[in-house]
Amino acid sequence: MNEATAPAERHAIVLIEPDQPARDLVQSTVARLGYTVTLLESGVEAIAQVAPDKHELVITDLHLPDIGGLEVLRKVKQRSPETAVVVLASNSEVTDVVQALRLGASDYLLKPLTDRRVIEHAISRITEARDLADQNREYREQLEERNRELHDHIELLQRDHEAGRQLQQHLLPRTPYKYPAGIEAAYRLLPSLYLSGDFIDYGLFGERFVAFYLVDVSGHGVSSALVTALIKHSIMHLLRERPLFSQLNSIDSDLIEILTLINNELLGTHLDKHASMFVGVVDSRARQLHYAVAGQVPMPALVTGDEAHWLQGKGRPLGLFEKGGWEVQHCSLPTSWRLVACSDGVLELLHGDLLEKEAELLEMIKRSRGDLDGLCSALAVDTAESFPDDITILTLQQG
Repeated sequence: MNEATAPAERHAIVLIEPDQPARDLVQSTVARLGYTVTLLESGVEAIAQVAPDKHELVITDLHLPDIGGLEVLRKVKQRSPETAVVVLASNSEVTDVVQALRLGASDYLLKPLTDRRVIEHAISRITEARDLADQNREYREQLEERNRELHDHIELLQRDHEAGRQLQQHLLPRTPYKYPAGIEAAYRLLPSLYLSGDFIDYGLFGERFVAFYLVDVSGHGVSSALVTALIKHSIMHLLRERPLFSQLNSIDSDLIEILTLINNELLGTHLDKHASMFVGVVDSRARQLHYAVAGQVPMPALVTGDEAHWLQGKGRPLGLFEKGGWEVQHCSLPTSWRLVACSDGVLELLHGDLLEKEAELLEMIKRSRGDLDGLCSALAVDTAESFPDDITILTLQQG
């Protein structure tokens, strides 16, 4: 630390007092308090010698032989605003005392001085105030350092979350996407945080089967998003091991195998995560939907013409029980149809109890005829700035 910025030495005082009785009393009193005293008799000499890095306190008489004590006070404060100054004045100099306090004097002592305790009290108050100021300054510096560290940490987390978000986006399929079989799939996925615990995927198998799933992992943020990546990886690994959805007579068992696989993965990781899932296959040639649900709320809805109704089915969520009791359901499809599946975060946008929310959602699906943009507009998901839960809407349509 250089001389210009070094802190003042503790217990170093400059005393400017030409009056010997007052000087002797002040000097002996502050010496008893452990201070080293530099004695000066003129204001000019004091202004030249007082150094903010050497002296903790200046005590000056207001009446000096060369210049006024107020000028000494003014010069000291200009050079070192934090240096405490005590002025000595007679009863007739009350106006000057008031001016001194306005200029920044820490205290004043009235002459003639006879009581050491008055001097000790003034010095003690200044010392305590300085110690408190030093503690506050140290606390502010520590707080500023912690704030800088916190800011840097938040920036790092934001960069990590943004990288994770981009990676999760790359794992999602293209939307909308139309398959040669004439089936079009599309979705809207809006996380409540940087990363989503919702995930969807779809793909064409052979020339006639379009398989898809929507999964909603419990919780929010990074841990739930990592589980969605685990689910995608597990399904892709299964697809590499053997062909799924290649034969009509094995579609139902393939759907159950996927649910069993994800259930075992969640149970085996011990992450205290569970998930709801809607998984299905559209047979474009036979115009039939094969599907299974695992704790899905709300149920998927099928739109045909001007009507919309919930699909039937039941099954336990994934990651909670060894066996989920999942059942594969079948539904015949007309020439023109639309299928709408939503994560439970959509219900958070509606009012009422669960039955009222489901009824309102089904009515929105009916009015929008299962159109993704129309349903998103009705739910105002594209204009909202934040959501209480992840929002995912998956639609498939034909005709």
